[in-house]
Amino acid sequence: MDIVIETDTYNEKRYSRPWIAYVRFETAKGEFEFGDFIGEHGYEGLLKLINIKVGDIVARGQKDYRKPRNSAPTYYIVENEKGDLKEISKKNAYLHYHKQKENQHA
Repeated sequence: MDIVIETDTYNEKRYSRPWIAYVRFETAKGEFEFGDFIGEHGYEGLLKLINIKVGDIVARGQKDYRKPRNSAPTYYIVENEKGDLKEISKKNAYLHYHKQKENQHA
């Protein structure tokens, strides 16, 4: 399935383009496979990820140039075939990823 999320306009002098990514946690930091931002810098647009499955971990974010500490990504689990996302902590995203991996090998 593909995930498509609409984004709002933003101050391009303060914020980077928004981003979305599929996340694997082979390391504690996580590995991000970035999707696409479809739009113009500062204007509304679309975030798009392709070939996502139920149970996958997705993250999205946008860098705040004035307050970098506000730039941490938000993590989600893909809940169903409609592509609904449930927000979770990074710790729980990490644990979910490894639990899924164990279940695949069992």
